[in-house]
Amino acid sequence: MKMYKIVARGTRLNFSIGYYFSTNYMDFSDFKYTGSEQEKYNKFLEDLQNNIAPQPIYIDVKLYDHGIDRGLARREVATIKNVNDFIQRLYT
Repeated sequence: MKMYKIVARGTRLNFSIGYYFSTNYMDFSDFKYTGSEQEKYNKFLEDLQNNIAPQPIYIDVKLYDHGIDRGLARREVATIKNVNDFIQRLYT
């Protein structure tokens, strides 16, 4: 079972997202996705669909106009198909 961590940096309109996973709850590894932010998000969603579990996804948001650390349910994240909609969700 994988634990996930997402790190968002930048602004609401100009952002970058890093995707990390751990299988031992301690050491996180970078997925090292390439492509546009939407392409990287799509690859993350594919992996997430294969690893649905009850643990939330830890999200570290440090956008220039918004900062928060939070958890979101995997099932909720899996329903957000557009990366811009995902970033918008982090603002609520």
